[in-house]
Amino acid sequence: MRRVDAPDGRSWTVRRRWVPRLGDESLWNRFRRRTRQAVRWTRELAPDGLELLGESVAIGIAVFVISLLVIFVGLPVLFALLDLAVVLLLTLLGILARVVFRRPWVIEASDDDGQRRTWRVVGWRASGRKLLEIEQLLRIGLAPPADDT
Repeated sequence: MRRVDAPDGRSWTVRRRWVPRLGDESLWNRFRRRTRQAVRWTRELAPDGLELLGESVAIGIAVFVISLLVIFVGLPVLFALLDLAVVLLLTLLGILARVVFRRPWVIEASDDDGQRRTWRVVGWRASGRKLLEIEQLLRIGLAPPADDT
């Protein structure tokens, strides 16, 4: 991701979109959101009347504490690791698919006002050249025409 200041005062962000289907959400934000959902889901599984337990045998308390640790720590960590493994696998498969099937990389230039322009370029090197070309055009004040608006 590169920041470019145009002569007219606008600031542009030029980048290569790795996963265009995520929209503005990054992979890290998706991971955090999914982890929070897993924690909320496991909290719903926990019993509601914890304060009604009263006195019990030490072994019962120990089992209860261990089960709570498994529910509130173990399951969210397991879900987060599973989600991370799926995201990494899909990322690798996506990169492989882009290379094998010659899927285009999405180059995006967006300014501070929310104006967004995109280009589809086949090939890693060609997309890198397109990034530099767009960056240079924006730096001298020319707005390059977008493939998709």
